[in-house]
Amino acid sequence: MTQKFCIMTDSGADFSLEYQKEHDLVLIPTRIMINDVEFIDRENITREEIIDKMINDKAKTSTSVAPPAEFHRIISESLEKYEKVLYIAISSKMSATYQNAILTAKRIDPDRFFAFDTQSVSWGMSLLIDHAILRRDQGIALEQVINELNKMIKSLKLYFIVDTLEYLRRGGRIGAAKSMLGKLIGAKPILTIEDGEIKPEDTVRSIDAGIEFFESKLKEFSKKYTNYAFATIFGIETQMFKEFAENLANKYKPLKFFYEPIGANIISHAGPFLFGIGIIEIPDDALMSYK
Repeated sequence: MTQKFCIMTDSGADFSLEYQKEHDLVLIPTRIMINDVEFIDRENITREEIIDKMINDKAKTSTSVAPPAEFHRIISESLEKYEKVLYIAISSKMSATYQNAILTAKRIDPDRFFAFDTQSVSWGMSLLIDHAILRRDQGIALEQVINELNKMIKSLKLYFIVDTLEYLRRGGRIGAAKSMLGKLIGAKPILTIEDGEIKPEDTVRSIDAGIEFFESKLKEFSKKYTNYAFATIFGIETQMFKEFAENLANKYKPLKFFYEPIGANIISHAGPFLFGIGIIEIPDDALMSYK
């Protein structure tokens, strides 16, 4: 058993398999249902395969939490290998994964298992995870890392533009009335995460206008906070969005910048035609870690 603590997360977060392996990040994988056939996220289904099935086969997709036995196995193995475990979780209002992990840990060794509800998803989660990994690898104590995450979550912003609300409506993540409204007026909805839930932020007439909205939010954030990191994220990559992301990085010069695909879990609910941005303040006492 080592002194360095383990960082655990779930399929609500977005990161590559290479990132997961490089940083010894433990994953509780979501089950993804495609036309009633069950797959395990990142084990026997990829985001590209899901996108293909959603677009070309009009497949119906949904997700469910891992079975209790898998929670028990993953948490037990992590506590055997590490002195402590920090579980950085998808919003408890979006998934039962957070609560299931806590209940499982209580039966194993609750004093060495620490759960952090990000009240977010996708790169709202991943920005917090990346910070925790960075600080852990520099030898910062788990308790201090949790304190920093509690500070950072207050500034965390996440915005998505989706081509349609239909996928979210199908999955029960947003009301049918809002879905119908978007169809009637031909608007592209911009969504945010507020109090751990998906909420409408604005509507625009085009994806291009939505991307301009992202920059307005980043500009607003940069006036309030001096030191920050941000992630530009996409379902299906376009050259236009790639150039936009690169221009943002060059213009705003964040302490850390990510340009990343959105994972299978989020695409299953929101659909493949989406773009987003996540922004977070870096606390003063952690600045040297980013130099």
